[in-house]
Amino acid sequence: MNIGDKIKEQRLRKELTQNQLAQLLNVSRSTVSSWEVGRNYPDLDTIVSISDLFNISLDHLLREDKEMTKSVSKKMKMNKYYKIILIVIGTVFIIYFGFNTKLRIDENRYRNNLEYYGWENNVVAPINLEDGNGYELKEGKVVYWTYILPAGLIGFPMSEQNVNVIANDDNYIVNVEGENDFSISVLHGNDESIDFDISVKVDQEGQLLESKASGSRKKQKLIKDYLEKYKEKHVSLIEKAIEKRREIIGRSQK
Repeated sequence: MNIGDKIKEQRLRKELTQNQLAQLLNVSRSTVSSWEVGRNYPDLDTIVSISDLFNISLDHLLREDKEMTKSVSKKMKMNKYYKIILIVIGTVFIIYFGFNTKLRIDENRYRNNLEYYGWENNVVAPINLEDGNGYELKEGKVVYWTYILPAGLIGFPMSEQNVNVIANDDNYIVNVEGENDFSISVLHGNDESIDFDISVKVDQEGQLLESKASGSRKKQKLIKDYLEKYKEKHVSLIEKAIEKRREIIGRSQK
């Protein structure tokens, strides 16, 4: 006997019409009819309600109905998968929300520090800084630039690692992109012995790092000669830019 026959048997025993049973289970009469003729099966919640209504065990309702048992088993597995998926989605959302909140707190800290140390906002600098996120600071002959990405900008989170400071002293330019990430602009305008402009990665002492990206041996020699010739100026700028970067990302001064 399948579950539809058992529902019908219990309904008749209780002297209920299909419509009355449908009202008790909060379904339509046609739904009850489809159960009883075997066209459809009740869902898991409804099976429990039927079990309670007729005061019979779930085991009695499902026993001998192999198709229903398979259906219930499948739905239970699907429910399990859905729960796992929901848990994963929920976890990802919580992580994203927490991470985004931290980024916003960090961004506010950076902007507060920039204001505290006298940086000018919304400046026109080596890159497009006309959107309210660019900052400039002048100290004597040295000009510093930085850019603060909004925390909500998708794909470009403003984490501490993204804060960089460019320092320019009479067109001698260094870029501090991280605690140990430095580059120097090798410029023809500063030295007529070279006929190109290029930005190269260096260590904190101004020594060339990315030799592979620097071209031929002749070009590498010209770059190294340039770096050695203006080493004192570059190292001084790197040190100053590092200090400015630490001021920006440090504990808020407000």
